[in-house]
Amino acid sequence: MAAVCVGVGIAVGVAVSFAIISSQNRGNVFTRVVDDGENPFLDPEYLKTYESNLRTGAQYKSEVVVGQEAFFVSDAKGGKQPYTFEWKFGDGVVLTTQNATRTFDTPGTYHFDLTVTDADGKKAGSTDMTINVRES
Repeated sequence: MAAVCVGVGIAVGVAVSFAIISSQNRGNVFTRVVDDGENPFLDPEYLKTYESNLRTGAQYKSEVVVGQEAFFVSDAKGGKQPYTFEWKFGDGVVLTTQNATRTFDTPGTYHFDLTVTDADGKKAGSTDMTINVRES
């Protein structure tokens, strides 16, 4: 009987954990990944040079409150290291770190781009991303 209770307890705990993770991410966080060049799944020749092609992705909350710190996380693969990162926002703010934070003082929709450049000057990026900033 004790084994059955432990098993049920574990199953419920796992289900609750997944529900919490799901509710935290639903509608708030998404990833954009853009490859430099052709889609590798459509071009078999591209797959042969997958590691040499620079790719990048970005994660961020799609909505924050005025004054709340917003986090922008990125990664790059392929190409030649080291990489440089540039987050360019429509309001003129430019951040040059791989993982950046900033706050917004005014509500609205802010458009931004991420550009990653490798040591050979190859570029990859995610463009026309948006974050909605609302009043508290």
